[in-house]
Amino acid sequence: MFLALVMGAFAGATPRLPELTEAEWARVGAGEVVMRARSEGARVTATGVVKIAASPEALWPVVLDVRSRIGESHTLADVREYRRDGPNQWFLQVDMEVLGAALRIHHRYTWDPPRQLATYTLDATRPNDLAVADGWYLVQPVEGGSVLVYEAVTEAKVPVPGWVKSWLARDQMEGLLEGIRRRAERGRRRG
Repeated sequence: MFLALVMGAFAGATPRLPELTEAEWARVGAGEVVMRARSEGARVTATGVVKIAASPEALWPVVLDVRSRIGESHTLADVREYRRDGPNQWFLQVDMEVLGAALRIHHRYTWDPPRQLATYTLDATRPNDLAVADGWYLVQPVEGGSVLVYEAVTEAKVPVPGWVKSWLARDQMEGLLEGIRRRAERGRRRG
């Protein structure tokens, strides 16, 4: 029931592998991050797909280790867990700095291992500097590893120039996915 409520927050988005062209699949197979972004008014939806040479079981701990992303992101300043409601639901305070502006948001994460899906949405019981900051991660096994799909939906509370929205949607997501891939594949070589 709770997961259904969380998924309702995604404006109708159904977590699934997006339809990719043959050329996009070739890029994913070659190790590239395939990105798509669209803007609807103030809201930006960005989707990234990457192949990672790690099994879903080895990949999930890396995907869910949000704190390890601090050194990989130009905007992420700090992450702190402030509540846990069991092994598959927890709450994070995320501090960012975007073009000199400090932002703080509070996320509620839910992990659904049987569906290979993790979702997050704003914790409405805490103050948030963004109007919307929701998303999901989906992992699917493929030959030679896994495909990771990440979709993020963001909306600022104040007007943001289009170039800033585009930069955040593309550059930040691509960097995040590349960081997850590096950490997962490095862990696979050690293990």
